[in-house]
Amino acid sequence: MDDKAAIEALMYQYCIAIDRADFKAFARLFAHAVWLVEGVEPGPESAGNVILYEDGTPRTKHIVSNVTIEVDAAADCARGHSYVTVYQQVSERPLQVIFAGEYFDEFERQEGAWRFKSRDIRHPLIGDLRGHLKLPSATFPTAGGYA
Repeated sequence: MDDKAAIEALMYQYCIAIDRADFKAFARLFAHAVWLVEGVEPGPESAGNVILYEDGTPRTKHIVSNVTIEVDAAADCARGHSYVTVYQQVSERPLQVIFAGEYFDEFERQEGAWRFKSRDIRHPLIGDLRGHLKLPSATFPTAGGYA
């Protein structure tokens, strides 16, 4: 697998981990990285903030698009950018977009394998997060009326 494909796979693994509520996989992806929202690390209250339903998932689908990746192979680092759109369907609400934004990523290669160095979620368009996060403003301070 070439560098760009390996990095793109990491970007998708993040989405799969959240949508499946696989928080162990999420922790592995960020074991050597920082997760940010608008350049700031969310406080400890954001841990465990995701609402899980009877199927054990948050009933979301994170869709990544407009992916660009720039690799500096000599320096074993890369940058990525993508758009993210999050859909959710829960019994009390129809399928809807609950979030749209951008991921600004940094990656590093260690022992031949790519890993996240940072992910910064920026430029959010926030929909109704009440069915996804227990306290939306704990993760997204700009959650506004859905806080």
